Amino acid sequence: MARYDQSYAGERRSAGLRVQLTPTERQQLQAEAAESGARLSEYVRELCLHRTQPVVAGTRRNPEAKALLFELQALGNNLNQLARHANTAGMLVELENLEDVINLLKAAITRVIGL
Repeated sequence: MARYDQSYAGERRSAGLRVQLTPTERQQLQAEAAESGARLSEYVRELCLHRTQPVVAGTRRNPEAKALLFELQALGNNLNQLARHANTAGMLVELENLEDVINLLKAAITRVIGL
């Protein structure tokens, strides 16, 4: 860590924060920091403190997406219950149609998460 000038009177960075990264994530951050001409700690500090919006899970940023995801999950639960009932009653004839619906539901959930 670089030393402060003797004349520096501002608040000193003395509180640490530990973040676990994969080696790939760390390499990516180091490459981006080097590309911008900053040290890794400066680069990450700027990313963390000066964002306009937090980048977390998509449903946290978008309440409508969260509600839509909840509805899609409820549909998935209902579909699972219907499939289980049809399977135990021996009524599951068109398995391909059921798999198609499941795949469509999974694709819709993936799209909503990305909002």
